[in-house]
Amino acid sequence: MLGEIQKKIDKSRDKILEFAKEMISFKTPNPPAHNTKEIQLWMEDKLKKIGMKTAMHDLYPDEPLVVGMTEGKGGDRTLIFNGHVDVAQINPDEKWDFDPFSAWWNDRYLFGRGADDMKGGLAAVFWAIKTVLESGIELKHRIMFQSVVGEEAGELGTKTLLGKGYRGDFAIIPEPTGLKICGQGGVVTLWVIIRSPETYHDGIRSRLIHAGGGIDGASAIEKMYKILLGMQELERYWAVTKSYPGLSPGANTINPAVIKGGRHPAFIADECSMWFTIHYLPDERLEDVKEEILSYINDLTNADPWLKKNRPELIFGGTSMFRDRGEIFPASEVKRENRDALLFFSTFKDALGREADSIVWPSVSDSGWFAEYGVPVVICGPGSLKDAHAINEKIEIDQIMEASKLYAAFILEFCKR
Repeated sequence: MLGEIQKKIDKSRDKILEFAKEMISFKTPNPPAHNTKEIQLWMEDKLKKIGMKTAMHDLYPDEPLVVGMTEGKGGDRTLIFNGHVDVAQINPDEKWDFDPFSAWWNDRYLFGRGADDMKGGLAAVFWAIKTVLESGIELKHRIMFQSVVGEEAGELGTKTLLGKGYRGDFAIIPEPTGLKICGQGGVVTLWVIIRSPETYHDGIRSRLIHAGGGIDGASAIEKMYKILLGMQELERYWAVTKSYPGLSPGANTINPAVIKGGRHPAFIADECSMWFTIHYLPDERLEDVKEEILSYINDLTNADPWLKKNRPELIFGGTSMFRDRGEIFPASEVKRENRDALLFFSTFKDALGREADSIVWPSVSDSGWFAEYGVPVVICGPGSLKDAHAINEKIEIDQIMEASKLYAAFILEFCKR
């Protein structure tokens, strides 16, 4: 039966590309966002036409999340495919050789914004489900298709669905991993905000910094420098004390990404904010990392007399890089001891005729939210990270076809058992 399914997918090559082309034609860059309702209504209609029951939930007003579900025949397990329909933004000065939203292809590549990240992967998933369902094979267990929005900005589409109970027993995220089976490290942002209770003229700076000046004040910028140096020391400590197989030493980083402070030269800076991006290892949990950093900054603060009285405000994460200027992507691991993960590896070899490579993906995805909710998950999709977000974005067509055959084979293995 698998051979017949794969032949049908091969014969559908042009239809799969047309499906992906139509997805790409929806202009869904994020930012500016507020542009995904049409593609999600289109996706809902496509899911209904292949026999899936659907539900929609707004992440933000008129920015819906879509879920499609098959019923299964007596089984109680659920296989989830999850992907996002928002794509990377396009800056006005980018020099594309074609209209980014008018997809086209040659013998090797499909071109267009979102082809690689990740509408090509979603097309492969949809066609795998469609081909299996239309074959008439009776599936004991359920398939769930989650089409989410907001991932490009760290928004919580996938977390929202999981929180509403749309969970299962195993999840696949078709991000562009080159069909490698991946886990990922986690990312959380942190704002450190230092405020002075007093505002002083630049002309009295000497009375704040020299003996006998008599003014117990400080520059928020200079106090932030102490936090910055401390965070650099913590980053170096992590690099020599923490490790993870498949990651080079020091992959867990603390990046001082943005700094804002002061008013203008006639003032002592009475406020300074720094935005850190913190990368942690796949086997670390978000709450543990937050607790370690909170404890460390607390010690830094207590060591400075002024900061001890004027403690920094710390804001971890957020719901959007652009709406509230924060994000969280929890870590996820490929759990080799999990029976479904083992099945996915063996299915990969059966379907594609080679052993699967397994790495830690150097980017982040919504896979971490499945891990946070206790759902075993892998990231495995067609495409290359170097082509994601790129000018003249493209994806290898052969990888889309292989991915669709892999997903179909795994649906058969998982849902027929």
